[in-house]
Amino acid sequence: MRMKLLAITALLAIVLSLIPAGAATAASMSPAMGVVGLEVTITGLTEGNSYKVKWDAEVYKQGVVGSSGSIFFVVPEAYGGEHPVIVESPSGTSAFSGEYIVVPNITIDPTSGEAGTEITVAGFGFGTGEDDIAVTYDGTIIKSSISADENGSWSTSFTSPVSARGARAIDASGDTTKGSDVADKNFTISPVVEMDPTTGGVGAQVTITATGFATAEGGIKVLFSDKEVRSNLTAEVNGSWSTSFAVPPSTRGGHIVKVQGNTTASSDIPDMIFTIAPAVTVNPTSGAVEDSIKVSGSGFANNETAIEVTFDGKVIERNLLADDNGSWSVETKVPACSSGPHNVAAYGRITPATDITPSVFTTEAVLTIVPKSGNVKDELRVTGSGFNAGKDYSISWDGASVASGSVNESGSFQSIFKAPGGKSGSLTITATDTKGSTASTTFIMESAAPDAPQISSPKDGATVGFMGDTKVAFKWSEETDPSGVTYDIEVSEGSNFAKTLISHTKLADAKYTLTEAEALPNGEYYWRVRAVDGAGNASDWTSATSVRVGFMTTNTLVFIAIGIVVLLILIMVLPRVLKKKRPKSDWE
Repeated sequence: MRMKLLAITALLAIVLSLIPAGAATAASMSPAMGVVGLEVTITGLTEGNSYKVKWDAEVYKQGVVGSSGSIFFVVPEAYGGEHPVIVESPSGTSAFSGEYIVVPNITIDPTSGEAGTEITVAGFGFGTGEDDIAVTYDGTIIKSSISADENGSWSTSFTSPVSARGARAIDASGDTTKGSDVADKNFTISPVVEMDPTTGGVGAQVTITATGFATAEGGIKVLFSDKEVRSNLTAEVNGSWSTSFAVPPSTRGGHIVKVQGNTTASSDIPDMIFTIAPAVTVNPTSGAVEDSIKVSGSGFANNETAIEVTFDGKVIERNLLADDNGSWSVETKVPACSSGPHNVAAYGRITPATDITPSVFTTEAVLTIVPKSGNVKDELRVTGSGFNAGKDYSISWDGASVASGSVNESGSFQSIFKAPGGKSGSLTITATDTKGSTASTTFIMESAAPDAPQISSPKDGATVGFMGDTKVAFKWSEETDPSGVTYDIEVSEGSNFAKTLISHTKLADAKYTLTEAEALPNGEYYWRVRAVDGAGNASDWTSATSVRVGFMTTNTLVFIAIGIVVLLILIMVLPRVLKKKRPKSDWE
């Protein structure tokens, strides 16, 4: 009996030695569902044991279990749905096995801003390779046709549209992921006000543009140095509004401009500063040499005289007079100048040039051509203005270089050349200088095709040559065209010209004789011709004209020769034969 107890005790010891340390406590994972990037905890492991975390059967993290008996890992980028999670501790011994359910979610950056802010949206946990993903902003699709990668991740960006202030919901969905499965993210719109211009003279028109106010917010007003200049304004449903006002009589220097409404306090918006100083504006701010522009001044002295307008320091208008508010304007033309920005300024009897901040006018390169339409080899005059002074330029005709030269000191050039051939219709002429200024114009090349030629010889059904290997001579009527004419000819065995034996283009003369190598053997052939002008306009082909080469074949000639020989033999031999056979009585 004692021996039996000892045996049982030994067996129990062996069994207990096979049970892994810590197996008495079951490992668990929390949470078992969530989004990519969430921290997951595995508890119930044995302190000091090594561990490996496998995600989708691949080792994702490994280390040594700490004193708490817990380990942590962050959910990697993975497609939505179930993913097997296995924990081995120690390595090679399964301590936990379960499923983690990846839930789709999105992130946005930034989370607040004004209308026009670029927002980056990133999606995680969508279907692997999921297509037709769309992002919505307040329920309206703002980006679409997005595809997730194999991990169900994607990203896109968009500019926040004009919206009322407060939280705007951003969501996403795809062809398998529903929008209801994805938690919305909120982008908070804040009010913003812009003022243009920020400097000018008394009486200058200032435009205030605002976004991010409350939906249909009322009671909006604009204050200039605490004086109302606009009031009783109402925002749109999307919280935007705009207005303009004239700068009231004010002292020179900076003046605070404030905006407020029934919901939006002036403290919600940074103060704007409008600086009253002598200023010059130009409208438009870009154009070509000789374009009309309006130059205006403000902030000059009351009724100031002898005001002069300058363009890059050179006077272009003289003896102007300011009004009671120190304002003036004049219509003038852009003088000859190089491409790029130019300073437009002014000064008067009281206001020095150093007090004026110049306005910038940008001259654009312009190209003109005379005439604007015509024919090949017509003489064309191309004029450029607004190019870079002293730089070399080149002119291309429908992509091919036709002329070059140097821009003069005033940014202009002129080039004369003959219209090249090859294409008809609207053709682009482009000039480019070595500093990058470029301009284009168009020339309309005549597109009327010349008349189709008339067949001269051989006529339809004619036979040429005695036997084969004939060098046929083809002739047709000459045609004329302002762009010059050449001819195309084709020779074929079939009237449909599905396969051509001989083909020549751009023949200068209204005739063509086959070469020795092109000589045609006996047989029936077809030929046709058309006229093509120098602009590439082609007439219709002439009708297929048949021609027979050789009056007889070699075999026919052999038979005739044999017949002649036989006949000669008969003529020479037959009388002798007959004479020998005649009776003697016939001789007497």
